[in-house]
Amino acid sequence: MGGPADAAARDVQLRDQLSNLRGLLMLSMVMTESDSEKKILDLATTSVPSISSCRMVGVYLDGRWQDRFTRLPSKQARLRVEEQLRGLGPVGGAVDVPGRAWGWGLPLRCLREHMGYCVVDAQEAPSEAVQFLLRVLVQHIGVALANVRLHARERAAAEELRGVNAALADAVEALERTIGIHERLTQVAVAGEGQEGIARAVHELTGHPVAVEDRHGNLRAWAGPDRPEPYRRDPRSRRDRILRRALQEGRPVREGDRLIAVASPGADVLGVLVLMDPAGTAGDRAQIALEHGATVLSMELAQRTASLALQRSLLPHGLTGGTAVDVAARYVPAGASLGAGGDWFDIIPLSGARVALVVGDVVGHGIHAAATMGRLRTAVRTLADLDLPPDELLAHLDDLVISLVEQDSRDEEEEAAAAMGARCLYAVYDPVSRRCTLARAGHLPPVLVRPDGTATLPELPPGPPLGLGTLPFESAELELPEGTVIALYTDGLVECGDRDIDEEVSRLRTALTRPGPTLDAVCGAAIETLLNGPVSDDVVLLLARTHALGQDQVASWDLPPEPSAVANARKLATTQLAAWGLDDLAFTTELIVSELVTNAIRYGAEPIRLRLIRQDVVICEVSDGSSTSPRLRHARTTDEGGRGLFLVAQFTRRWGTRYTTTGKIIWAEQNLSDRDGTLENLFD
Repeated sequence: MGGPADAAARDVQLRDQLSNLRGLLMLSMVMTESDSEKKILDLATTSVPSISSCRMVGVYLDGRWQDRFTRLPSKQARLRVEEQLRGLGPVGGAVDVPGRAWGWGLPLRCLREHMGYCVVDAQEAPSEAVQFLLRVLVQHIGVALANVRLHARERAAAEELRGVNAALADAVEALERTIGIHERLTQVAVAGEGQEGIARAVHELTGHPVAVEDRHGNLRAWAGPDRPEPYRRDPRSRRDRILRRALQEGRPVREGDRLIAVASPGADVLGVLVLMDPAGTAGDRAQIALEHGATVLSMELAQRTASLALQRSLLPHGLTGGTAVDVAARYVPAGASLGAGGDWFDIIPLSGARVALVVGDVVGHGIHAAATMGRLRTAVRTLADLDLPPDELLAHLDDLVISLVEQDSRDEEEEAAAAMGARCLYAVYDPVSRRCTLARAGHLPPVLVRPDGTATLPELPPGPPLGLGTLPFESAELELPEGTVIALYTDGLVECGDRDIDEEVSRLRTALTRPGPTLDAVCGAAIETLLNGPVSDDVVLLLARTHALGQDQVASWDLPPEPSAVANARKLATTQLAAWGLDDLAFTTELIVSELVTNAIRYGAEPIRLRLIRQDVVICEVSDGSSTSPRLRHARTTDEGGRGLFLVAQFTRRWGTRYTTTGKIIWAEQNLSDRDGTLENLFD
């Protein structure tokens, strides 16, 4: 998994691709409305460099080069490239352009009419995404040129048959239908109506039932009457043959009673658009609608694939609650027509053996929602590192969302809309005290399943969604028996269609009380119980079963604010380490205890308390009544002091400060063994 810079780079790349796709749609509308081949080719020539590092070096149309749009260096170069084009056929392919590392002949066609080629080249082979954009552009050029020629033919026919008004009316109507097909499907793409919208539009344009399938033949959307139940799937070998044929021919192909067009941005088939035509009556208009629909479906599925990839890269991949909790989680994305959403969850280890549990969701679906989710998850992790109480963390997150909304409203309206109204539930569980502190921002309360099998909804103070800045956030603290399951979930799990949300929450409570061999099995069974089919919103379910640290794992002592207490604190700590069988940590622990207790006595306030915790690490905590935080100094060679915290930082795994309602706690963690050579490395 890459770091933040890689995620940001992927985010920028995905934004650029989406912007280019939208630009192509707008350009296609302009070209379709043009009545001049010259204007269309002018637009095409200038558009290629704007979406890639490629350039258009030649237009080979109707068996000859178009001089105005051909930049091949010599007549010999033209003849050489022309000979290669004649061998490509209507599918197009690679060509050798003198002096350039990469060249490609893109076919200009519309339905069965093959008009010629656009030749593009580059200093290096472009990415598959750029090649897909080039193919889409040239496909729209072919349609636009066909429309111009159709205009020309109809105008010529009108001159010859001026008196035949009926024939002219029919030709104009056919032209309007062709333009209408393109405009209708362009509206679907721009409005983001998804796969259902594409199927519905093609059905309205053709009058035939239309299906959207995934690459394996599973039905994803249907428009029109007589939906088959169950939906027929071809055997794998036959389907692979059909898809290969459709890819090779580059147009809709007939297979029995169906016309099939593939949505393929490159070599990968992302989906299939199928027009049901048992009577074989589908004409050119239906095929044009099907072909345009497949192009729009390619864009839709490419964006969805990119959104899901971004979202999954931002969600946690390894679930661990340390010694505080056992965890299990499920994430179910929304139906294919909606695009990826912004639901997310996280498990964050905190100081003092505690753990934070987080779920949240942002408004909307698609790549903007996924990107906003990533920003909020990163912000929560950053704020959690400051050891803020849940209510304070949500207050800081609320301020951050407000600033993001103000900034994005000037640049990216969709991201601003996704951030405004985001919801979050943040919980911190302490296995020493068995207390869980929770706060929520517009989110549903968790379900608590206690060891006796009872499932309840705790009373939590309501908080407003993030970005509103209207009301303060409040926390609630609960004491939980060991073995309690904390269930955090997003609203997609319990807001299903017309069913009552209270009834769905009751079903969730019942499902969580059913025993299972593992916590993960309980989580999976609950998802299966509540979700009976495709979901209309993202779903997250996060389960955490609590553990408690026994009295033999925790030791604490109250210390007087006197310098003599330092020696006694060291003795108490080493005695406890000996009882735990950790004598090899005695030296470093004495140093840590000395420094932290001395600082508390000198600069802190009563009460002063020392606590040792033994789990997968040894934690040393010193609390006092002051809120003044120590800082790490870099002492000069001649300084007699100022090196204490520096040594603590060197000897420990990590250390830090967290504030409480009565003061602060300075904590430091050590591994259970000194076999890593920390001492030897320090004094070498």
